[in-house]
Amino acid sequence: MKSIFRSIFHIDHIIISALTICVIGLLVLVTVNLEFLNPVVRAMEGFSMTDIYYRIQHSGNPSVNQQITLVDMTELSARDRDKIAKVVQEISELNPTVLGVDIIFENLKENEESDEMLVDAFFNAPENTVLTYKLTEPDVKSKTFTSAVHSFFVEYTHQSEGTCNVVNSPYRSMSTYPTYFMQNGDTLFSFPVVMARKLGVSIPQKKDFIINYKGTVFPVVKWNEIGQHKDLIENRIVLLGAMNEESDKHQTPLGQMAGMEILAYALLSIIEGDHVFEAPFIVYLLWALLAGWMANVIDLTITKRLEARKSTLILFILKSGLYSRFVSFFILALFTYVSFWLFTHYDYDLSSVLALATAVLIGEGRLLYTAFLSVLKRKGFKIWEKSIYAKTL
Repeated sequence: MKSIFRSIFHIDHIIISALTICVIGLLVLVTVNLEFLNPVVRAMEGFSMTDIYYRIQHSGNPSVNQQITLVDMTELSARDRDKIAKVVQEISELNPTVLGVDIIFENLKENEESDEMLVDAFFNAPENTVLTYKLTEPDVKSKTFTSAVHSFFVEYTHQSEGTCNVVNSPYRSMSTYPTYFMQNGDTLFSFPVVMARKLGVSIPQKKDFIINYKGTVFPVVKWNEIGQHKDLIENRIVLLGAMNEESDKHQTPLGQMAGMEILAYALLSIIEGDHVFEAPFIVYLLWALLAGWMANVIDLTITKRLEARKSTLILFILKSGLYSRFVSFFILALFTYVSFWLFTHYDYDLSSVLALATAVLIGEGRLLYTAFLSVLKRKGFKIWEKSIYAKTL
């Protein structure tokens, strides 16, 4: 019993796991610094376990959200400000809890009457209306913006504003949303955050937060069908904007998605408190060490048992290394399941990428470790005798 316990909890397993992680780190370092491997780097940057988890959640029958409604006005152009004004009036009369307008009306148009109608519509809109604006002319040195584009009538109305700027890598899906930007010492909150504040919801403390693309879909009402869907407007959060503009499409864990729909998921993440918590690096590292430890313990145990058999079939399995592939697959399945369970039940993002890589490449770590032991043996150090691999040297 004592020998079994010693075999399972021997420090060799942790050392081998650590060496395997070092090998992985070296491979990543080489990949990042070699120009011809840039496509590989981009592919690695774009891969996220959370993307897979979100797709699994949406592969069934996602629920229809009962809090947020999207009003699509893709068919309307900038010239249709009179129609947009009527849409804003219709929505306002149905008393939504918050109305977010994801449109920037930059300049006055030739039709003064339609501009006046638009100004009147927003002037008479309730105070729970939130407009959007865009920060422009970024200053790279100070990491701020020097200018902004607002709707032309914002000075004449009493509505709040939120920035629509996002910060995202072109090689990965949009998984986070900025909470605020800083400009000349001022804190400029983002569009979904300002909407959440209108609801009295506390905002995330970080500069950006992870969007929880939970298993829900938002009802969409066309701009000219509001009267037929009053139940989807009254006492609900309403987002008004375009759902089918190619220029406002972004890559997300669920595929291409309209900017307004991403705003809905970001807002929902805040108001429901469904923030996804990223595991710190130390937990990420310990998770990988555990995977390597399990893979090496199982591999060692199976190897010892198989070596005691005299069967030709067993000899073939042992020499082919086929059993090690099954061990790796078992570790992959187990750690992926646990990570998915933590993600779906506790919104805890414990990525298993490093853990899975450690389990798969544990053989390389083992070879490296036995090579070190061989060197120690040749140099006359006795420490190699305490290793569980001493008999194989």
